Amino acid sequence: MRKAALALLMLLVAGPAFAQAPAEPPVDLGSPVVEALEVVAKPPGPALWKASKGESEVVILGGVTPLPHSLVWDTARVDKALDGAAVLMVPPKPKVGAVDMVRFMVSGRSKVRLEKDAPLEAQLPPGLKERFAAARVAALQKPDRYARWKPFMAGFMLVNDFREAAGLSSAKPGSTVEKLAKAHGVRIRPVGEYRLAPLIGQAKGVSDAESLACLEDAVEQVAHEASRAQDLAKAWAAGNLAGVRANYGPAPLERCLQQVPTVASLIERGTADSAAAILAALERPGKAVAVVDLNFLLRPNGVLDRLQAQGATITVPAG
Repeated sequence: MRKAALALLMLLVAGPAFAQAPAEPPVDLGSPVVEALEVVAKPPGPALWKASKGESEVVILGGVTPLPHSLVWDTARVDKALDGAAVLMVPPKPKVGAVDMVRFMVSGRSKVRLEKDAPLEAQLPPGLKERFAAARVAALQKPDRYARWKPFMAGFMLVNDFREAAGLSSAKPGSTVEKLAKAHGVRIRPVGEYRLAPLIGQAKGVSDAESLACLEDAVEQVAHEASRAQDLAKAWAAGNLAGVRANYGPAPLERCLQQVPTVASLIERGTADSAAAILAALERPGKAVAVVDLNFLLRPNGVLDRLQAQGATITVPAG
């Protein structure tokens, strides 16, 4: 049960719900700041931007989720940015307190477990049953893994299981940059902290139809990541924003997650918290580094647009 709760939290807060569900798709209407700064001759490695104000600067690495564990990317420019930096700001961290976990284990159990005797896969309509079985095989799991879970919970677990089986990480690139920061003796600070507790009560309001639709979305999410994750990783590692846009739009699972008011508000909160943390760093002399998901940067009124509107100068580091 604990692993299931953590899988749900990861996907709601630190996975596609949080990283891949912008209010507006960045493909059609992009950030004016990003559009103005895109260059043909790209420096090596992922896209970086620099926000400056007076004697302060924050170098911003645009991240994507998930990335292959095995991905090798040029860290030289990030390493250089961390040299002499006061702090590394990383995406918000989910907080699972002991009380939250007990509450989920006690009151949340009935909200995510099946009440019927028949296992989940046997209850699914024919079309979804076949697609779910195919996604389950891709995730290297047997039917028993999801047999007693409600469809929406099984969907979250399915995406998490697939990522593990496919060697995809929801922690990267942040975890890699954190290792670099530790080597430089740079302090690491999340830009926010989000709790599980508000999500527990909302699970009760998921109808059977919505729960089934969420599983459909999760099955589609697996297919989406199976076909696009490698191309996304290559584009990201090369700083190819056109390639990122082509493979990193709103995720299929967004349809499910947008039904949860707390998740919808987290999307805006993530953008606002990232911009606020960077602006606060720009009020102090010196240098800092931040890892911000590219969907928070590429979308209209994204992080870079908000920084510029608050008086920061946005440029692209030369090397």
